[in-house]
Amino acid sequence: MKIVVILFEGLASLLLLQSLAALAATARFVLYVLRYPRRSSAGGRAYQPRAAIIVPCKGLDPEFEENLRPLFQQDYPDYELVFVTESATDPAHAILTRMIRESARPAWLLVAGQARIRGQKVHNLCAAIEMLDATDRRTEVFVFADADARPGRDWLAEMVAPLGDKRVGATTGFRWFLPAARTGSWKEEAARAVVVTLLSIWNSAALALLGEWSRFAWGGSMAIRRENFDRLAIRRRWERALSDDYMLTGAIHEARQRIRFVPAALLPSAARLSWGELLEFTTRQIRITRIYSPSVWKIGIISHAFFVLTFWGGVSLVTLLGSGESRSLPALLATLYLLAGLTSWSRALLARRQLHRPRGNGTDQGTRLGWAEVLVQGVLSPAISLLYLFNFVRSRQTRRIVWRGIDYEMISPSETIVRHRPVPAPSQEAPAPLSQPRS
Repeated sequence: MKIVVILFEGLASLLLLQSLAALAATARFVLYVLRYPRRSSAGGRAYQPRAAIIVPCKGLDPEFEENLRPLFQQDYPDYELVFVTESATDPAHAILTRMIRESARPAWLLVAGQARIRGQKVHNLCAAIEMLDATDRRTEVFVFADADARPGRDWLAEMVAPLGDKRVGATTGFRWFLPAARTGSWKEEAARAVVVTLLSIWNSAALALLGEWSRFAWGGSMAIRRENFDRLAIRRRWERALSDDYMLTGAIHEARQRIRFVPAALLPSAARLSWGELLEFTTRQIRITRIYSPSVWKIGIISHAFFVLTFWGGVSLVTLLGSGESRSLPALLATLYLLAGLTSWSRALLARRQLHRPRGNGTDQGTRLGWAEVLVQGVLSPAISLLYLFNFVRSRQTRRIVWRGIDYEMISPSETIVRHRPVPAPSQEAPAPLSQPRS
């Protein structure tokens, strides 16, 4: 048994180095955000060409209308909106129709039809690009947004400004999950809050990969110059793809261009999930990663398996034998716990700062990220390794995922099969695109 204790002491020492590296990566990200200049404050000197915000929609996300309303109110001189749904019977279509008619902002609402050989989101994006290619050659920047995240009014200006530097191939933001508005009893909401907090910790681990040279672009808040989009043949790369952002990321990296993270585009995303939905969502993301970025997947499964084996195995060993067998192992495990907590606390404190800062209209967008949630982030942090390992193990079992009710099989990054989709509600032929007059 002494040999086993010595073995775990050695493993814990190695894991300590890994944990310090993770903390250092988070510290670099924090410093990057704190030093980042707000480009939109440059006024007339900022890069602000004509832009189009493209928003693919399917179903109603929590706080759907509240998330989309700021897109009509951006502090930006010349832009239009393009919303896309799969069908006119989609619940989002009626709400979008009303919002467009109530706003003076130039906007389109397209019906893309069903995807056959690619993801429905990618299919919707391609429909928007095709429409813009046919009707509007003046637009210089494409900006992509998801309906489940809420931008501030300065979001568009901040996303577009860095693209004035031709070395920047694309800009990106990211999301921070928060509990959606209460709809049930306090017990139900407390349980959901725990689930969303775990999801938030799980999701925030990716922040360490963002910065001046981000490792990826997140499709929920992503901008690219139109000429670069065309030069890199993004639409062709999307032709049979499931993931819009992984394909765009790969093209930017192949061209040796930068992907720059924009701190103002760290957006609150309201979530309401059950435990089963948490497992399904997180496993789906890792399964997509296994197909589109196998090297990242391999590094991830090794690092999380090592953490689970060493930390949780060490905790089990100390619990079984008591602290008398080793004085250093309990101290190492406690240090690892504190480092994991400190890493999560750093991300949560930064998110609180960013989400609560003025967003161009004197208000903030993340008032539900309180100090209690920040504290819990650090306390629960080591448990996330168990969730990640579960995701990685399950992701090996199949290439199929269910996303927004549609069953896909990812044959490869450039080949997707739609295996099954819900039977659509009866409807008439696709209506002509709804549009508002342009300014």
